Amino acid sequence: IRQYAALFDGSEKDFCEVESTFNGLHHDDFLGTDINGEEIDKAAKKQLDEKRLAAGAKVTNVEYTRTDWNKALVEFHLESDGNSVISQYYVTIKDKKIIEARHVNGLMGIIKAGWLSDYHSIRRVQSYQHVDKVVFEGYISPFAGGARVN
Repeated sequence: IRQYAALFDGSEKDFCEVESTFNGLHHDDFLGTDINGEEIDKAAKKQLDEKRLAAGAKVTNVEYTRTDWNKALVEFHLESDGNSVISQYYVTIKDKKIIEARHVNGLMGIIKAGWLSDYHSIRRVQSYQHVDKVVFEGYISPFAGGARVN
């Protein structure tokens, strides 16, 4: 996260210079919210960062606090277009990439983001279920194919 944030150094950049780093940080199934609380996917996040890089946005004071084995609270200072804002995002990590990033305000926002992250994690596991087997994080269930416990 800090390496990607360091690319926002205040100089105008073309997104193609940082695209590989962006793809290495964000999961293909990325889901998030912007500062206004609107849902965004990986393509929308890419467009947002592309605009920020072209405008010469600057990110400083990145703080990363792990809150669970796959979750963290990320806080940073963003300067863009003459505006300065401190943002907090509650991120969920899967396969060493950010799969979810929700903008949060205060303790209740963090609690809500944690709950939504857990809910979406369960939904993702359910989406891995197939007709003949159940796959969970790359492991096939011993009960796949109708096997039963006696």
